[in-house]
Amino acid sequence: MKIFIAADMEGATGVVHHDQLMPEGRGYAAAQRLLTGDVNAAIEGVLRADPLATFVVGDGHGPMRNIILEELHSAAELVIGSGKPSNKPLCQLEGIDSTFDAAFMIGYHSMSGTPSGLLAHTYIGSVVREWRLNSIAVGEVQMNAAVLGSFGVPVALVVGNSDLGPEIAAWDSRVAFVATKRTLGPTAGVCLTPSRTRILISHAAAHVVTNLGASFLYDVGHARIEVEMYRREQCDKASMEHGITKIGDSTIVAESDNAADAFRLAWRACTRALDEAPAWLA
Repeated sequence: MKIFIAADMEGATGVVHHDQLMPEGRGYAAAQRLLTGDVNAAIEGVLRADPLATFVVGDGHGPMRNIILEELHSAAELVIGSGKPSNKPLCQLEGIDSTFDAAFMIGYHSMSGTPSGLLAHTYIGSVVREWRLNSIAVGEVQMNAAVLGSFGVPVALVVGNSDLGPEIAAWDSRVAFVATKRTLGPTAGVCLTPSRTRILISHAAAHVVTNLGASFLYDVGHARIEVEMYRREQCDKASMEHGITKIGDSTIVAESDNAADAFRLAWRACTRALDEAPAWLA
């Protein structure tokens, strides 16, 4: 069995505040260990069900150099490095292909605009007001699932903040979900301890890989991505990317026969929309 694990950070055990999310933050080093622990818990669960399983972990948050390689389970390989399109055109999912049996998403959060959502945003919080896939507002989990579906890879498990649960259930209730904390607001939550989340994540991972027939393959076919941006200037810059269409003052469109190709185009445009490349894209 071969599992792809896409890792974000906002939904990891114990992470509730911006000062835990970037290297300059005082809580960042601890958050690195917590995220690495969540990923290891999922790997350990799968290995109980299939001792020969292999894993590729995509470090998909901010600088994408968050997971501590020397503490990662030896059954895994780690995709690490800046998410600029020349490095990772699929962003959090770089490294995916059709050879994987299933995918997990660990450390995730709710979409931009979620009322009182804990660290809620979609991909680039300073740019994206709303991300729509085939006219439906989606977050990173659903969009990533569509990209995975382009490769024939089903989503088996999502781990993250409690306010992400209803977002997933509204999309498809078959996707297994583990909450690492109960959301109180944009920068606060009631957190389970690492010893507790390790058990929950490990048990869920073991369960889903023994029932992969029930996991959700989300292949949307033709994909139209609309990204509504906060500022007209951002949209103007993004629309300069070849293949992008601009509608109105603040929305770009990327379209292709499959979600992966549409995403590659949208990601290039979104990174171009930034006033200047931030440290996490360096």
